[in-house]
Amino acid sequence: MRKQFTSFLLIITLLLFTNSLNISTKLYDFNHTEVKNTIAYLSSNNFKGRLSGTEGNLEVTAFIRNQFKNLGLEPFNGNYYDQFETNYPHRLQDNPFLRIIDKNGAILKEYQYGKDYKEEMLNFKNNYVVFNNKDALYQAETALQVSKGKDSFVFFVPENNKLTFRSSFMGNEDKLHSMYVMLTKETLADINKHIGQNKKIVCFIPFDVRKTTLNNVVGVIKGKDSKAPPIVISGHFDHLGADLSGMVYGGALDNASGISFVLEFTKYIKSLGPPDRDIIIAAFNAEEFGCLGSNHFVEKNLDRLKDARAYNFDMIGSNSVPLSIMGAKADSDKTDFVRSITSTFNKSKVNYNYLFEDASDHEAFRKHNIDAVTFCDSDMSKIHTPEDKVEYISTDAIDRAFNIVSKEIVKEGFGSDPMLIHYRKIFMYSLIAGLILSILYSIQVRNH
Repeated sequence: MRKQFTSFLLIITLLLFTNSLNISTKLYDFNHTEVKNTIAYLSSNNFKGRLSGTEGNLEVTAFIRNQFKNLGLEPFNGNYYDQFETNYPHRLQDNPFLRIIDKNGAILKEYQYGKDYKEEMLNFKNNYVVFNNKDALYQAETALQVSKGKDSFVFFVPENNKLTFRSSFMGNEDKLHSMYVMLTKETLADINKHIGQNKKIVCFIPFDVRKTTLNNVVGVIKGKDSKAPPIVISGHFDHLGADLSGMVYGGALDNASGISFVLEFTKYIKSLGPPDRDIIIAAFNAEEFGCLGSNHFVEKNLDRLKDARAYNFDMIGSNSVPLSIMGAKADSDKTDFVRSITSTFNKSKVNYNYLFEDASDHEAFRKHNIDAVTFCDSDMSKIHTPEDKVEYISTDAIDRAFNIVSKEIVKEGFGSDPMLIHYRKIFMYSLIAGLILSILYSIQVRNH
């Protein structure tokens, strides 16, 4: 009887060993080096900052589409491209200037671009202004506002007196001023002095606002039940372009990292086999213009996205901060979806914090009451500056995100299959148990 029981345990152990071995050989081994290599490629000067509406952005859109095709994703709704229109800042083939002019029109002083002043990207409803002390001015220690008819121009000193930070473009926002220009505090003081002497100030920034057609890139891993609410995995790929001197804002962490993570993670998901429900993989455009791509996608597909669960990735690659669970401004740590994800963090013993901000593409889903979070390494030290480079990306942080999200996707998309979650442990334990049971069985056979 004892021998039969040992034989039964050995058979069970061998089955567990065989199944776990099969999974381990079949599953794609997520590779943080591949993620970092793709980040380096996308944030390189080749694409000049991936600003929506530029050739670099168009080239990255095509690159991601080809990646989706090579990964075996099916086009979502019959097309990888999800098209929408918006405004964008168009670079003119002229040089910027900021000058002091005397009453005869002679140039008294020419300020140096990039050293004394620089455009701020918020809007370019008007890109040229001439003013003096007879115009409607609001002067303060760190700002100067000029009103000219319907136009309003803002000159301001940025934080730390540095001209490197670049805001997102908000060309669809009517309430913004006509143009924003950053000045050093020394430049602003000098301009105010010349205004007091009744000199004219002339400023021209060679951008204007134009219409363009953009694309999100969307594919799908078909599940066993395509009528069930889908899972959405997403990240945005656009960034802030280059300034007028050609300095590129590469956006390695923000957000070449997020879309590169999604591409590598998709390889892992594909290796798991057919999911219980569809898994939509979305690369969003124009996030830096106010999450325009994700808003377009969600509003266009509301019926399909009802009761979906969305996992967005924005800034994955800094281990100087905890991994953040970012919900919408109206969410809290009591929100059901946030609590579900928190339990995965706690079981995995991964350090995390909460952010509740409408500051990434989860916002589009939450506005329509669709479960969504953004995973984010919220390290703001280099964000929206030329210093956001691939050399600062941490592969440990990339692995940290994968450790959490892989468990979440197995839980939500594969019925919490314990073999998929614990196959490495099952493999080792069943191997050890199998060896012990084999020895024990051999002894029992000899003694019998």
